[in-house]
Amino acid sequence: MNKIVNAKNVRIFLSVLYIITTIPILVMAFYSGPLWDDFESSAIFHELIKNHRYLLAMLVPIGNSIYMLFSWQGTYFAEFMFVLQPGAWPIPAYWVNTFLIVGAVSFSYIFLWRTLAEMVFRSKKHYGTIIALLMLILQFQKVPYIHQAFYWYNGAIYYSFFLALCITEITLIIKLLYSHNSFTKKKRNLLALLAFMVSGGNYSIALINCIVLLLFLIYARSLDDKNKFKSIRMILIVAFIGLAISMFAPGNAVRAAGETGMSAPKAIYHSIIYAVKTIIMWMRPLQVAMLLLMMPVVYYLVRDSKVKFKYPGIALIIMFGLYAAQMAPPYYGLSSPGAERQIDMYYYTFHLFITGCLVYIEGWLLSRYAGISNFLSAKKTTIIIMFSAFLIFLIVITKQEVSDFNSVKIADDILSGRATQYAKEYALITEKLASEDKICHVQDISQWTYSLDSFGIDEDPMHWINRGLARYYDCEQIIKIDSPLGN
Repeated sequence: MNKIVNAKNVRIFLSVLYIITTIPILVMAFYSGPLWDDFESSAIFHELIKNHRYLLAMLVPIGNSIYMLFSWQGTYFAEFMFVLQPGAWPIPAYWVNTFLIVGAVSFSYIFLWRTLAEMVFRSKKHYGTIIALLMLILQFQKVPYIHQAFYWYNGAIYYSFFLALCITEITLIIKLLYSHNSFTKKKRNLLALLAFMVSGGNYSIALINCIVLLLFLIYARSLDDKNKFKSIRMILIVAFIGLAISMFAPGNAVRAAGETGMSAPKAIYHSIIYAVKTIIMWMRPLQVAMLLLMMPVVYYLVRDSKVKFKYPGIALIIMFGLYAAQMAPPYYGLSSPGAERQIDMYYYTFHLFITGCLVYIEGWLLSRYAGISNFLSAKKTTIIIMFSAFLIFLIVITKQEVSDFNSVKIADDILSGRATQYAKEYALITEKLASEDKICHVQDISQWTYSLDSFGIDEDPMHWINRGLARYYDCEQIIKIDSPLGN
């Protein structure tokens, strides 16, 4: 970048801003605890740990995956991960969940964009880091459902973690595709294992992963490199086998019996419509400011690239297709775009989509119109763009939308004492559940916060949440009461 804004200094500034804005998110992790599916998924593991049967507990994740294949759903590696929720460990550490999710998503984005900068565009890694940090800061601050994005293990692992796992796998393949080195047997097998793990997660990511691998296979074919083509083909086959195991697991029929799905063509249609709706809904002033700030960075990212940006129409259609395709599985199985935790994942991929569009469109304009290059490289242009982005941010603050930033909401929960009160109530409830072994009468959490949720204990003792809690704490039955705790 030019002397006015040094790329290294921008990277350092954004890194500091990222850390500052992420601190409240991480601090709140120490007030959170297991909820909902966390209890049912890890009940056996927790029981064995409680009785110091650690070796047997290590076999539970595998056993649970096999059991769920036949009784509920085929997402084998997700079920493996669900058992290991940190609240059930020998030394409970549920806060690890938030650190894992934030760390995994952050690593995958930075790894992806640094790799694209270095290997694909043959540019400096600084530019990729800047793009990734801009996305991460905005995503973490505006992801729609705070609790399910950061503080609920089962939900965050199922979507955010598997998204990060998929991005990491794709990035590793990009590194090998664009290097002069061949796929060694060890690397190929490790990538195939990673693809198999991704296929055992949520169906949206598993489907996208297979489509991307298919695109990689087509690209590898054009390279006239037999080693890379055969390696990608093997990884793709393994990924499809994993997806097939997940899709055709007997347990899916059990779950489908209680759900109402739709035909494949109708699901595709609704996924396209919903994708358009989310783009309209989420393309807000802050996203415009982010894209403006990225423009001069993207210029230096692609300026000397040998990538030919010849087909913007086809590229945009493919990127939109990938973005919309992730929404087809929940429409097909549930006739809806998915639960809140899944919509959080869409919010992340939305930023990947609009950033990818910016990179390709800007690359195409630079290759087609020489004047664009002179305009974007000018010092005045950098100043105008940064001033425009700053002005948009000021307008957002003036409208008091800054109070809607997730870190501001979370900090308010902590500083107001709501988080402390929440944690106290949570502890009282779990202590009472742990101390009784028959019928347990307990109220739910009453303290409202922006970022943490209640147990969801139902009036019906046979409700799935009540039954999960009872199983986890070895109670016969859980009855909800309305009287204050301790009375």
